Formats: sequence, structure tokens, C-alpha cells
Amino acid sequence: MISTSAVTRESAIPVHFDDFFRSEYPRLVPMVHALLGDRGRAEDVAQEALATAQQSWPTVSRYERPGAWVRRVALNRASNVRRRRGREVVALRRVGIKPETADAPAMGDERLWQLVRELPEQQRFAVVLYYVEDRSVVEVAEILECSEGSVKTHLSRARAALARALGDPAEEATS
Repeated sequence: MISTSAVTRESAIPVHFDDFFRSEYPRLVPMVHALLGDRGRAEDVAQEALATAQQSWPTVSRYERPGAWVRRVALNRASNVRRRRGREVVALRRVGIKPETADAPAMGDERLWQLVRELPEQQRFAVVLYYVEDRSVVEVAEILECSEGSVKTHLSRARAALARALGDPAEEATS
């Protein structure tokens, strides 16, 4: 049984895994979708991350922020999916097969999100957590296990890279 002190964490964290799943799954899928550009794979990654949380629920439920923990697991799994997909694309091209293209995120400008997915990993994670999940810099730092200054640097570099790629005249003038 979970002590009452373990319940007084992150705004009303569910004590039962089923409640945690219902709370987190609908928020994990859009985050992972933005990273992968493929809704089906995003759903799979979110489910895998939550299955990992369920396996360790007696421990995870006692964390101060189990939602941050499951996001980190989902980010790592999404990264693995991207690497595996990259290897698949190379292999398919070698044998002369054109790889499938991922579907575009349903959250805005297709080109922008494609560019976000091309950013370095930490920048990509910071952008998705900050803009898709609407997390604060402090929360992003906690999830990514880095300093707030690093998060600010990742976001700044990501915004600059995206502005250059999108042809922002103000960015080009300062470069």
C-alpha cells in the first residue's frame, strides 16, 4: 500500500496505474507523434512506455513525478524507433525499394514538424516538450535530466535552426 506522503506529489498523481494510464496516454501520443511523424508508431511507443511504467508501478508510483519518468522512457523509445527506421530506410534503398513516408502530424504545419524531426535529439526533445506538451523550462529540464540553462540553449538553437530552414529574413540578417 502506498503511504499518504507518496500521494502528495505532482498535482494529484493517481495512486492506481489504470488512472495514471488514462491520464498520461492521451498526452504522450501527441508528443511522440510530433517526434516520429507517424501516429500508429506514436501510439505503440506511448503504450510501450506505459507498459514499462506498469511493470515497475510499485516503484514508479512513488516517484515525485512519475509523468516525467514515463515521458523520458517514451522519448528514449521514440529515439530507438527513429534509429531503427533510419536503418530500415538505408536497407530498403540498397535493394531498390522506395521506403514508405510517415504521415504528417495533425498539429499544424507539416514542413515545420518535418524540420523539427531533423533537429539534433536534445533540441527535438526540448521543442516537443516545450511547445507540444506546454511544459515549463524547469519541467523540460527535469524530464531531460539536464540544467535549465541547457534547455534554454537547446530551445534557442532549435528556434534559430528552424528560422534558418524556414527562411526567416530576421534570422538570416543576424547570421
